[in-house]
Amino acid sequence: MSDAVNRPAGMPDPVVAPINEGMWRAAAAGRLDVQRCASCGAHRYPPTDGCYRCGSVRWDWSTLPGTGTVYSYIWVPDRTRTGTPEAPAVYNVAVVTLEGTEGDPARILSNVIDAWSPDDLHVGDRVALAPVGFGDGDDLALPCFRMLS
Repeated sequence: MSDAVNRPAGMPDPVVAPINEGMWRAAAAGRLDVQRCASCGAHRYPPTDGCYRCGSVRWDWSTLPGTGTVYSYIWVPDRTRTGTPEAPAVYNVAVVTLEGTEGDPARILSNVIDAWSPDDLHVGDRVALAPVGFGDGDDLALPCFRMLS
């Protein structure tokens, strides 16, 4: 996990609950795990109790390749850092379409940690998992992404 990430300071940690804890732990271990319906095989994000496709409440964690494509993004002013009029301090919130899924496309709301300015990020850019730790230990991480060249 890298210390040089484009994320604002002071962001609250996500809520860790039985339905999402496996995802946070997998990211800390360098994997991208999402839920997969045990009945029909559809992948889904965010974690939910039931399948959007068949309604089953049976699911397991499925490890994906950890790569994807930027589907959409927005730049947000980062009030925790000082920028200049020519180079304002901003961070991105990106929607990434994950590779290796079954069912409807699984998309994750995340952050591309090595995109620092609006010229750095474009729809269609390929990205790879770059976990960013949170909490007190090393056992939980956010599934963030970095640019692939």
